[in-house]
Amino acid sequence: MATGVQIERPVSRVVAVPHGALALAGLAATAGVIHFVSTIEHIGREWALAIFLALVGAGQFAAGWRIHRNVYDARLLTLVAGAGIFVALLWVWSRTTGIPFGPEAGVAKIGVGDSIATMLELAFAALVAIVLTRGEQALAWLSSGLGVRLTCAVLSLCLMMAAVGGHQH
Repeated sequence: MATGVQIERPVSRVVAVPHGALALAGLAATAGVIHFVSTIEHIGREWALAIFLALVGAGQFAAGWRIHRNVYDARLLTLVAGAGIFVALLWVWSRTTGIPFGPEAGVAKIGVGDSIATMLELAFAALVAIVLTRGEQALAWLSSGLGVRLTCAVLSLCLMMAAVGGHQH
């Protein structure tokens, strides 16, 4: 029995984030670059960790590129934010409780690069949550004076962390 009523079946929800796209792309790609650098630092000693870091870095860098090129939707943003939260939680676990396997089993030392990458991943997830719940209007403040000041404060904190110390084994 046909009723003549069409049922709309969305394949994917497209998200428009012109104000936040550059911020999201920068956060993802910068975290990816930090993971690439970390891959190089670990490749000689811990091949499994180096592969994990390379995959995380490649995923974050690719996501940053896609977002920058305006080729993204809610699923991509959610996937990258969820993966970033997972990596951040894994980082917290490895620095507090310690991972019970691998060449450096136990509690890992907190480094500058990994701290910055974790901050970037959590900031990405927070912005994605804002975009998906409030829409692009919620990110208009990024181009305002407050957004510029906040960006300068975050960048200053990252530079200060980089100047103060480094990653040690």
